[in-house]
Amino acid sequence: MLASFTPPLLSAAAIRPGDAVLDVGCGCGTTSLQAARAARTGCVLGVDISDPMLERARQLAAAEEAGNVCFELADAAVHPFASARFDVAISRFGMMFFADPELAFANIRRAMRPEGRLAFVCWQSFERNEHAALPLRVVA
Repeated sequence: MLASFTPPLLSAAAIRPGDAVLDVGCGCGTTSLQAARAARTGCVLGVDISDPMLERARQLAAAEEAGNVCFELADAAVHPFASARFDVAISRFGMMFFADPELAFANIRRAMRPEGRLAFVCWQSFERNEHAALPLRVVA
């Protein structure tokens, strides 16, 4: 269901070979693996708060023999990332769950290099979100 959102996300992120990429709320790792292919000689760190999903991400990475991606159980809002570590931060529907968005985005910004790029996909308000609003309008 979410796969169609990945190409526009990665296009906006403009990941280049050699980039260090942070994937926030990486889930089962599909976006991390695609970012790793784009970064080729770079690296990708996928973080999520779901250990079972991260275990699946690790399995998929091992099956693909993706040596430039790793996964870590971490809350990106407060995790002590090394400063200026990443060229790009991406997220496919992970950033919308931050309890304190200001704190979380400040933490991610600190982890970004000065010319770093941020690209993420997030639902709009309920009224403008067809995936949520349309079924309820049909039922009504």
